[in-house]
Amino acid sequence: MDAVKLLPEVIGRLLSVSDTDLLLHEVCALASDALGADEVSLLLIDREGQDLVEHEVVGKKLRPTRYRLRMKDQGICGSAATKKEPQVVADVRKDKRYVEVHSDMRSEAAMPILSGDQVLGVLNFESKKIGYFQKSDVPVLTFLASQAALALKMVEIETQAREWQERLSALHNLARLGGGAVPREAVLQRVVDAVRMTCGGHYAAIFQGDYEREELVLLAQSSAHPLNIATGARLKFGTGLLGKSFELGETMNVKDVRKDPMYLFKIPGVLSEICVPIRVGDACLGIIDAQAQNVGEFTDDEAMFLETVTRTLIPLLQTATPAR
Repeated sequence: MDAVKLLPEVIGRLLSVSDTDLLLHEVCALASDALGADEVSLLLIDREGQDLVEHEVVGKKLRPTRYRLRMKDQGICGSAATKKEPQVVADVRKDKRYVEVHSDMRSEAAMPILSGDQVLGVLNFESKKIGYFQKSDVPVLTFLASQAALALKMVEIETQAREWQERLSALHNLARLGGGAVPREAVLQRVVDAVRMTCGGHYAAIFQGDYEREELVLLAQSSAHPLNIATGARLKFGTGLLGKSFELGETMNVKDVRKDPMYLFKIPGVLSEICVPIRVGDACLGIIDAQAQNVGEFTDDEAMFLETVTRTLIPLLQTATPAR
């Protein structure tokens, strides 16, 4: 009943938080106040959808290395996420699933954070007392997990808004470079820098098609790390993801390059890649390439942004001859 009386305060305090960076921490703090748990932690699913990663902790300090659990087969939290059902354990020492983080914890309640059928993470409660959490607590725990889901969605919406603002700003700046006042090489370099910083942050490049030699020519690139690839490097049509995208004249968005035999390993640490053709009607002039260190990095919104960027490059590639 004490927890139920706190629910209006929970809603009021969440509505008063305007900084999304603090919102998730506030959710955990409210959950701790409502239940009197010794520790409340928020674990979110990583980009690959394989692990639960500790994001916030209230009750003890966040560990230097954020705790990770394999979602499918590790921990009570993993069971909650996999089954999409609350897991209440009276004595963790009698449960083989329990992964010990603190030796003095004795009971646990793990609540899946759901958005429809999608699992976003787990809100986890632990206590030093045996049997501290009861099945009768599940409605209140479920409510608190739903507030975590709302907070995560708010963070997602703000992140998307910020990303779109950055993309629109990048498009505006690139459009201002047209008209021939800025040298072609400088424009291309600014484009790849803008693409890298707004899409993945790891690597971006522009290639032009040389139909006489049936090769793609690297015109400009931007990398977060030093590379042994120089502008002017060439790739045969139809070779790798780049060559295939150029040949088909279609965007290729590969979520996990480790699973695609066409990926050519050139950039260390890359897990995802998107290739967007630069087209005029049925003719393909070149390719914008972006690569990232995360699985599934490139969204449909980013593909649309890159397709828009290609239109700013058409005049530059139409009037230029590939380097020999």
